[in-house]
Amino acid sequence: MILDKTKDAIIGVAAIIGSITVIAGGYVFFKYNIWKPNIELVSVDYNKGTAIIKFRGKEITIYGDATKLLGGDWGVRFGSNQDKYDRIELVKKGMVYEYIQIG
Repeated sequence: MILDKTKDAIIGVAAIIGSITVIAGGYVFFKYNIWKPNIELVSVDYNKGTAIIKFRGKEITIYGDATKLLGGDWGVRFGSNQDKYDRIELVKKGMVYEYIQIG
């Protein structure tokens, strides 16, 4: 009798842990394979190497050669051509996914 209650409790806990693992796995799959950040360019100054973007309702400043990470494998950065910034790039895993603006 006590053994049956203990066994039922262990099975219930295992089912809850399994459900949480499946949900977390689905979220991670979505975040890394399906989701794409929605970015709005507020202002850009290619000569100074600064830009302001809007992501999730917050304004984020990008400087020079830095890649600003947005979540998952995504980031945003300046693109350059012979030491002159000339575009804003959306990158995934460090590689250019698309150009947000070509100046």
